[in-house]
Amino acid sequence: MRQIELGRNDLVQWRFKPIRTAMIDIQQLRKDIDTVAARLATRHFALDVAGFNALEAERKQIQTRTEELQGKRNSLAKQIGALKGKGEDASAAMAEANSIADELKSSATRLE
Repeated sequence: MRQIELGRNDLVQWRFKPIRTAMIDIQQLRKDIDTVAARLATRHFALDVAGFNALEAERKQIQTRTEELQGKRNSLAKQIGALKGKGEDASAAMAEANSIADELKSSATRLE
């Protein structure tokens, strides 16, 4: 309990209750968002289901593109190794790999 002095002899007591917070499992949101929204509604919280679904679709699209880029980068790395092993010029493949690396970095920041 905390006491705050307001005047000469007037004391007011304050009780502070700890605020309980809980995290919602992202897998549960992805799997069964309607149930989660209904449960939150019982606690007077409105979940923007359409907004969440739009963000989730964008996340999936970025994730798929990132995985495609990683696969392309890996195949280019093998190609560069083979070209260098033969003593051939690999500068074009290296330039393409660098551009893929830049795009991967921007995708990674968007996923965060």
